[in-house]
Amino acid sequence: MVLPREDRTAKVIAVEEAIKKMSPQELAALPGLDGEDFKVFGTLIQHFCFIDLNLRRALELSAISKMLPKSTANRYQDLHDSKLTEALIEIVKGMDAKAEDIPTALTCLEGISKARRCRNLVGHFAGKRFPNQDVYVFASKSDPDARKVLGRGLAAHRVHTAVAGRSEFLKMTKSVEQAQLWLAKKIPEWEQRYRD
Repeated sequence: MVLPREDRTAKVIAVEEAIKKMSPQELAALPGLDGEDFKVFGTLIQHFCFIDLNLRRALELSAISKMLPKSTANRYQDLHDSKLTEALIEIVKGMDAKAEDIPTALTCLEGISKARRCRNLVGHFAGKRFPNQDVYVFASKSDPDARKVLGRGLAAHRVHTAVAGRSEFLKMTKSVEQAQLWLAKKIPEWEQRYRD
């Protein structure tokens, strides 16, 4: 998993370089997560559960209101979670700018899309801390993920890793909460505006 370039701070880069030199045993011996970490990860996952619920509600409403693009109209119910935001962005771009604050909507939806990578880290990668650094270290043994992100499979006894700044992660989780609350308020507003 590769985090967006702007998330790669000096501390993250330094820890990435350090873990490249670590043996599997040293990586396994990194400190575990604490209760606050689990609380943050669970909070992020639950925000995304509600986000995905409301993204699907928005797409359903758009289908009923004949607002879905032709490319999505017959398959919106089968879209992978990672494609929901992209589909709604296309719909929002076509909304009436007099009734909808399109720039704000696009900013919120793009923020959701970007933060999904971090949600996938906490949902699919094993998390650890790094001594004396304010970062999370995530590891996975998923060869398909490694091929997708790294362009190659994993060597024997190696894992796919990602490092994220903890304070930046906490800030991102707060922004996801705001986006989730924004979307939850938008659904009834859009239902009133667009439902037949």
